[in-house]
Amino acid sequence: MTNPLENYQELVEEEDNLINRIETCKETIDAVLQTLYDKDGPVHVQTVRDILSAMHEVQVKLERELLIVQANKKLTARHMDHKPSQFT
Repeated sequence: MTNPLENYQELVEEEDNLINRIETCKETIDAVLQTLYDKDGPVHVQTVRDILSAMHEVQVKLERELLIVQANKKLTARHMDHKPSQFT
């Protein structure tokens, strides 16, 4: 059986990793947007939209994973505090 404290620590590390990855997505999207502003020549708008959309999809996927990790972290903390684990 997994030690709740070890499980909690793993969830904290996973949460930190996901937050870092989400911030990287945001920074990369911002960099693409800034590049569009700074670019002197023409751009293919649909290609830019496709790229930004794909990057945003990655960010949303990571945010969904983060939400699940945060929920698991709260449930683990409840268990560590010996609160009932059954919801009504």
